[in-house]
Amino acid sequence: SLLQENLNSIQMSSTPSSLCSSCHQSDSDLKYCTCGQVLYCSKACQQVDWVRHKQSCPMVVVRVVEGKGKGLVATRNISAGTVVFTEDPLIVYRKDDQDEGFATFYQVPGYEQFKKMDPVMKQDLMELYDPEELNTNFDCHEDSEYAKFCRIVTANDISINNKAHPGDVDLGLDVVYKQFSRINHSCCPNSFAECEAGSATHSVRTGKMIKKGQEVTISYLGSKDGTREDRREDLLNTWFFHCTCEVCSLTGEEREENDRVRMMVLTYLMDAGSKDNIIRMMNDKKNITATLRNYLRVLADSYSIEEDRGKRAVMLSICHVLYRQAKRLCGGWVWPSDNDSIMVRMTLQKYLGENFLEELDMLAISAASVLTRYFKANVKWNLGLLTE
Repeated sequence: SLLQENLNSIQMSSTPSSLCSSCHQSDSDLKYCTCGQVLYCSKACQQVDWVRHKQSCPMVVVRVVEGKGKGLVATRNISAGTVVFTEDPLIVYRKDDQDEGFATFYQVPGYEQFKKMDPVMKQDLMELYDPEELNTNFDCHEDSEYAKFCRIVTANDISINNKAHPGDVDLGLDVVYKQFSRINHSCCPNSFAECEAGSATHSVRTGKMIKKGQEVTISYLGSKDGTREDRREDLLNTWFFHCTCEVCSLTGEEREENDRVRMMVLTYLMDAGSKDNIIRMMNDKKNITATLRNYLRVLADSYSIEEDRGKRAVMLSICHVLYRQAKRLCGGWVWPSDNDSIMVRMTLQKYLGENFLEELDMLAISAASVLTRYFKANVKWNLGLLTE
């Protein structure tokens, strides 16, 4: 049920209604929907009104998240591949296109742009996370409000990739969003973000099922990855916080294994990341079976740690290309009989199905279907190499 039992945890509207939103009767025991926008006198009334209210009931709301400040929390179960919300930015600027000395040096929006902002948008921006104690670079400016603005922008802005095609010119835009800026980071995120082609409009899409009450997270690191030490250093230097997500909280052998697998997956994806490299692998008749075996081993190892659906979709597509090409060049491919290869095969059959080798392309497409256009394009490009 979306009925919120604990009214103290909901921020009330400035002009709350005293009537049930369904039956329009007054009641001393009205309860807010989880979204905090409407009141109901009973679960029955909430269910009757759901068809109407669902159109305006947000899938996520801002909540205080323990150890993180504020974050976005799901108001109901959200299936994988769902666009949670779409929004336009509060401010857009280019770090390398500022004509004021202070703004050029610190790569922030200029003072004039700050003063000319829409008052409502400025207020929304100024309510975002402010790393006041961690970032004092801007305190030398005579306008303390502008200094605060610069701190907030630095801690909340992102560089967007809104190219319609990989060959398009990158406009180098940096932006700050109201709702998107409330999403906290995780090294094993459950959602992805992307801009519409040629636009600064931003969407957040779930990469897996998110249950009601669960926090929505993304990775601030984008395509970057690394060991826990590397990730934490990057996050602290850029966004001014110590990551304590479930991956960064691992200890001992578990953390070492996680670092090892992450770095191995990243290395193998980078090795096949350019057209020249993957075509070289495909045409190397002498070594293609060994290359395929290595990629299948890395794919199997990736199931020993938290799911990264984007990297896994790309890895599946690479394995498909190598498998099909090995069959073409070598007249077929047979699983090696050593113990390591047997374990790899058993692991992949457990997660992908008995006949997974013949279905790698469809598995890659399925995995990418709920992801952003970047991953879909990457998978499609890899699979298309077999037709060239």
